[in-house]
Amino acid sequence: MSGIAGYWGYSTEDLPQATFAAFTHSLAHRGPDGFGIEHFPEARLWLGHRRLAVLDLSDRSRQPMAYGEGRYWLTYNGEIYNYIELREELRSLGHRFISASDSEVILTAYAQWGQDCLLRFNGMWAFAIWDSRDRRLFLSRDRFGIKPLHYSLHAGAIAFASELKAFLTLPWIDGAFDPEVLAETLTDFEGKEASPYTLLPLVRRLPAGHSMLIEADGGVRIQAWWNTLDHLPRPEATLHEQVEEFRTLFFDACRLNLRSDVPLATQQSGGLDSSAIACTVAELGRRGVAECATKDRQRAFVVCFTGTPYNERSYARMVIDHTGMEPHYVNIGDRQALDNIEKVIIDQETIFRFPCVESWMLYRAMRDAGVRVSLNGVGSDALLCSDPEDIEAVFEEAASRLDLRRYWELRQILRGLVGGNLNIARATMLGEFRWFARRELKRLRLLEPLRAVRARCQLLQRQLRFHMPSDDLAVMRPMGPLLRPYTSPRRLFDQTADAHTANISPLQKKHFTHFHVNNATLLHNLDRTSMAHGVEVRTPFMDWRLVTYGFALPDTSRNGGGYTKRVLRLAMEGLMPDPIRLRTSKTAFIPPLDDWSRGALKPWLLDLCASRSFLESVIWNGPAARAVVERAVVGLTSIVPVWPILQAHVLERAFIARARETTGDK
Repeated sequence: MSGIAGYWGYSTEDLPQATFAAFTHSLAHRGPDGFGIEHFPEARLWLGHRRLAVLDLSDRSRQPMAYGEGRYWLTYNGEIYNYIELREELRSLGHRFISASDSEVILTAYAQWGQDCLLRFNGMWAFAIWDSRDRRLFLSRDRFGIKPLHYSLHAGAIAFASELKAFLTLPWIDGAFDPEVLAETLTDFEGKEASPYTLLPLVRRLPAGHSMLIEADGGVRIQAWWNTLDHLPRPEATLHEQVEEFRTLFFDACRLNLRSDVPLATQQSGGLDSSAIACTVAELGRRGVAECATKDRQRAFVVCFTGTPYNERSYARMVIDHTGMEPHYVNIGDRQALDNIEKVIIDQETIFRFPCVESWMLYRAMRDAGVRVSLNGVGSDALLCSDPEDIEAVFEEAASRLDLRRYWELRQILRGLVGGNLNIARATMLGEFRWFARRELKRLRLLEPLRAVRARCQLLQRQLRFHMPSDDLAVMRPMGPLLRPYTSPRRLFDQTADAHTANISPLQKKHFTHFHVNNATLLHNLDRTSMAHGVEVRTPFMDWRLVTYGFALPDTSRNGGGYTKRVLRLAMEGLMPDPIRLRTSKTAFIPPLDDWSRGALKPWLLDLCASRSFLESVIWNGPAARAVVERAVVGLTSIVPVWPILQAHVLERAFIARARETTGDK
């Protein structure tokens, strides 16, 4: 796990050494254990690496790494969990190894199988391989985009790196955001992460499951090497058999994820997903099948929002007592949030519904405690379709098929989610009535006239705003729309234009999009908040074998019998405390942002939205956004609707300042 960087001036001049060094070392937080830089003057090519040492801590695994008498050179970020099995296969083909790292396995596999090696890897990665003989640069990203890779094609050269912040050291990047991408992102957070576009106009993202080949003549070819729907297995027919298959795959995914030469811990929330990982790790240890695993793996780190509905310490404690793990509790309040908020936003380097303060502080605590690798339960919700909107989508399908038995089953599952920190309006009788009414209006094609009436009412309200006294406007929600009208062409992800979902049902489309698009934003946040402190996060639920199996399951195995994640709950029977395994209430891992905004964050928020640049933005309605903040800090409304705007403002301001600081006034 590391930070990678590279530059190839295939038809232009070389990059100065000092500039490339700054480019590489801007990623020092991702790789605090060492670095390497290789220069190929005749090719005008640089490869850089910041190392987080996890496997084979010796200098034999130093990168950039060479293979084949110097023909191939690698800079790599990630982990190939099945590297031991691949190494044995390659040895049987006559290859020799001098290290015990997965990095050398990648290089050897590429030399043996070329680009086809990607399908043999089980893990997460972003890497670049320079072929010095054929003068080709090959870049690749893992199936689901767990590890990041960005690039900039500019004036006959390509630069690539793990994070956007690194590009602020380059002379052609000034830190200002692309206004169209910014505006569209504020209406579609997930769409950006699943597209090639980034907030920086001259920087692109290599999509998940894609590779890029750059030739010496400047030819660039980007192609998809992975499509989940092309690799679905055929599950056994009965639920019992499916549970057995799922358990076997999940146990093996956890077993592979334990391979480490440094201390490893589990992020424990008390929810089903993290508890399944913790209990499986404990069971693997009892069975004595956790080979190549670090002995220091029995620690659990828990975020605590004491005194709020977001606190799950009691549930986490139940799992810790069951597994015998050593607990570490990370208490987070509004004062800690204030002390770190701007640093968190910069490290997160995206726009989201809330700042990932809780994850950022959790991984800082891990690093301080000597932990270098963490297991995380992300991916399970999207894989097993357990979020409320997923259940509602299945409702729609059951209603359209007049399948009343399935409808009532899903209705009970949705009601069971109530009790956490999510607003599940559909679970109430009034919410259900509204859903039915809207469905019938849509079926009878009566919604369009209603939308026209609503648009006219909004126009009237805007007209009245210019004539009514401000005191009277308070009764009419005077803040108005928060965003300026967006009229530019859409460039972010659009499900209707996704060729992957062209021939599947609406429900299957939603499942595919949730896992591959919405999940991409969570993976981004997880990578940035953990690697800000040099901690590698591993996600067993993202094992490609488990993912394809989950996609192949019938929906009744994912959500049925009164529960979400039915197959996982049954797979963990006897291995997990039943109060956790059978718990139905849904608690999202998010910070109590409204509480914080009324506490220590209040002065910072008011100062932030009072600046001239915030108020005069061409992307958002500054006065309207400030009005929301002013009401939120006194408890009259929520800060959540305006938070993405505040985060965007802080992030762009920081990017511009950092670009000027590192390269002078551009």
